[in-house]
Amino acid sequence: MTAGGTFACLPEELRGFAASVLTRIGMAAADADFMASLIVASDLAGHESHGMRRLPEYVGRWREGRADPRAEPVIELDNGAVLRLDGRRGYGHIVLRDATDLAIRRARDHGIAAVAIRRAEHAGRLADHCERAAAAGIALLLFANDAGAGQDVAPPGGLRPRLATNPIAVGIPRATAPHLVLDMSTSVVAAGRLAEWRDRGEPIPASWVTETGALRPAGGVKGFGLAMIVEALAGALTGAGTVSAHPEHDDQGTLIIALDIGSLRPMVAFVAEVEEFIAYVRDVPLEAGSRPVRMPGEGGAQTSRQRAADGVPVQGFTWRCLEALAAEFELPLPAVQAFSDA
Repeated sequence: MTAGGTFACLPEELRGFAASVLTRIGMAAADADFMASLIVASDLAGHESHGMRRLPEYVGRWREGRADPRAEPVIELDNGAVLRLDGRRGYGHIVLRDATDLAIRRARDHGIAAVAIRRAEHAGRLADHCERAAAAGIALLLFANDAGAGQDVAPPGGLRPRLATNPIAVGIPRATAPHLVLDMSTSVVAAGRLAEWRDRGEPIPASWVTETGALRPAGGVKGFGLAMIVEALAGALTGAGTVSAHPEHDDQGTLIIALDIGSLRPMVAFVAEVEEFIAYVRDVPLEAGSRPVRMPGEGGAQTSRQRAADGVPVQGFTWRCLEALAAEFELPLPAVQAFSDA
């Protein structure tokens, strides 16, 4: 068996391995379990660019002294419904977990809350935090930048990058999960997906990048406009930092806005209307060969169910990285369910 093909592992095998690696670098067991669950949730949902592929990167950030696996975010400004957290270079998965929980509590107290975050490591996929808030009856909006670094995206017509992928994520409660969750970069694709395709040796579509290799904004001027808004909210407003010729660091800045649905309308009435308009939108004549309309959040949930049963695919280049981590930390590799040379 070589590492050139694709492996399939049970999600619990990958979660256990990731958690063991994270505890080896000093993270508390409960935090390691949580972060590992989010990493594997990305793979389950079909977003390998933010899954196990990133685990060696997270370890590398610790090794370089950029990430502190023991850090706990602290509140440095508290005005009741408006707060700012210092992530203290903690892993973003943990910082956003705590910040989302805080936003939910304050939104219940005040109807609405805003939590600004600076000095946090990257948090991977944002959808899971939105799903968790929506399940608690809270509408959540997330805006994230790279504190001025991670410049991979060129403005429309530009040849050189000036912006990060600046994602936006939103969670809206539905009657039952999966909730209405949107998690998108303001570039055509996330930088992680571009890197993943390059690692696989896949040809990069010209619609993704400029002739110099910079990512393009999603929807041209529309994605560019959204990216600029994110830069202002997640970078300037939080104090995390904004793009410049010489960014000081590459942390993640995030602004969370949480709205308690019950403060404006009874939850039962709200979700009933959401389901009504979803049903109306679905009931549309389809173009030949088109799939039925899916709501944001449903595709990832369907893929997660399938992969939970069939196994999570791990590409050969990711498996080789896991082999190196297993050797470094003297851990057994995740058990393999299946292997394909294709």
